[in-house]
Amino acid sequence: MAKQDVTQIEMMKIIALFRQDGYQGDYESFQRVSGTDREFFVVMSNEKGIKALFKASLMLNTVEFQYVLDDKHIFVTEDA
Repeated sequence: MAKQDVTQIEMMKIIALFRQDGYQGDYESFQRVSGTDREFFVVMSNEKGIKALFKASLMLNTVEFQYVLDDKHIFVTEDA
């Protein structure tokens, strides 16, 4: 599957999922999960600047916390 950017409509649906589950913060980045067209990785930050990675599924209408981004856990947004 070719790499596709996340569309504005998909971003709005993802943000709606986060709000539905009560998440608050700033959306740093959106990236499509490789091999799917309905699952996305989302990086969010809170008011203290702590960033976390989430996996959002538009197919299952779920948001799953993955981990806090720190020195040991990073999120690569560009091809290596």
